[in-house]
Amino acid sequence: MDEAQINLEQAATENRSQLVREEFRDKVHVLPDPWGLQSVELFFQASGSNSIIIAENTDSSQLRAASIAVAQRVPMVTYDDSMRSELIAQIDALGITRILLVGDLPFASTHGDLEILHDPGTTQALGEMTAFQFTSQVVDSPEGMVKAVADLESADFTELKAAWEPLYREERWETEPIPAQSRRDSGMSPVIIVTPESSVASVANVKAWGGEVWVMPTGDPRDSKHQMALVSGLEDGPLVALGPQFGDTNLLTDRIRHGWNSSTHANS
Repeated sequence: MDEAQINLEQAATENRSQLVREEFRDKVHVLPDPWGLQSVELFFQASGSNSIIIAENTDSSQLRAASIAVAQRVPMVTYDDSMRSELIAQIDALGITRILLVGDLPFASTHGDLEILHDPGTTQALGEMTAFQFTSQVVDSPEGMVKAVADLESADFTELKAAWEPLYREERWETEPIPAQSRRDSGMSPVIIVTPESSVASVANVKAWGGEVWVMPTGDPRDSKHQMALVSGLEDGPLVALGPQFGDTNLLTDRIRHGWNSSTHANS
């Protein structure tokens, strides 16, 4: 749609009229965390989860983990030593009993009641873990990762592969099933915005939870009328932004108000 045809007042009315879960109503969340922990907490804390996927911090492993996470509606994180203690705390808080490791990870649990599984990295293993046949989709560049994950649908069973980076293969690992979990959003998701710089794990968690994701070129809604239309009327929520490129909550809400006022004055 041409920007001249965009009506921000109409967009604001539509944004405000959406039914949304109570915990998101009248709230703006900005999640800067690059590992996905904050999105796990925001979207899965209330309902808990039996399983979690931990991905090696490589592009191919993150795409693989995202593919499984969305298909089975299971949360994921990207592993880094700096977040290990927070991850352990999150595992305890969620009531996790099963961990799937995707990639070559130095993660070993000290909890005796946790089942640690290893993904062999093969297409066959995906079918054995989920009981469904996956269709492969190649992502052409790192810049396209977030959009590819945002476009994933649980019922499609799509395996995302990085064209620029081979995926590990460790067929010595025995494949175990990762049971699917139910959709959590109840069809009442807040508006959720991301950019190509957002965390792959965070975007996958939104899709696994059941929400939709809007990919914006930049973290400043004022940069185009198309971007303003996505957030018009949401300066007080319900809105979730994934990534530090959106600033903090105050900065994002100020940008929305400023963009709205500038557009209103321009049209008056």
